[in-house]
Amino acid sequence: MKRIQGLVLLLLSGVVLTATASVPYRNCFERSANDYDLGVDLLMAVSAVESNWKVNARSHANAHGLMQIQWPGTARHLGVRRVSELYKPCTNIALGARYLRELLDRFDNDEARALAAYNYGPGRIERAKTLPNGAQRYVARVVRKRAQLTSNGTVVDSRDRRRPDARSIPAPTVMTVRSRGAARRYLRVLERRVRGADFSYRRLPDGRHGIQMLPRAAGLSDQDRLILKTMGWEA
Repeated sequence: MKRIQGLVLLLLSGVVLTATASVPYRNCFERSANDYDLGVDLLMAVSAVESNWKVNARSHANAHGLMQIQWPGTARHLGVRRVSELYKPCTNIALGARYLRELLDRFDNDEARALAAYNYGPGRIERAKTLPNGAQRYVARVVRKRAQLTSNGTVVDSRDRRRPDARSIPAPTVMTVRSRGAARRYLRVLERRVRGADFSYRRLPDGRHGIQMLPRAAGLSDQDRLILKTMGWEA
């Protein structure tokens, strides 16, 4: 395995870190993130971009509530039979979390494509060789909001047991593995064992398979570094 640095476009550049108001329905976000193995920062960021955390938000595409669940297509897919259900805050958040987890699984944990599919629809993203410009802008907005939430302390991910003295490392980094299947298996182990970073799969421009590591704001703990070292990833 070979460590490759600098492959990933740094979408976080130029982020303005201003104070963020208290996130409404925080317990619902945290519970749903835990239920569907998502970062609560990611789930809150999607909701912020989709609805600005407004319970009664409704779009021109007939999407409803905090997570903007489209009616009737996506809602029916998720088992909702009445549009009024989409205006129950915790229900809407849980539906959005479930759908986002489904998309992450569908797109091999490629976070950018999963987010694009959440906004554009999975069929359109699957058919696209590259993400449409509008989808790229949407993903960038979510990434910026997520960075804002974590950097100003609004969110502490329940999966991220941060240490005050944790050291930071250069980020992001990508490790290549021999096959897509191996990458997915390796990814699952990393997500389960390493709490100081987020991981995602991506197909590299040269055709190889890569696991991207993006350390969280507090960096990696000593235990994280030991785990990564034993798994062949220098940190």
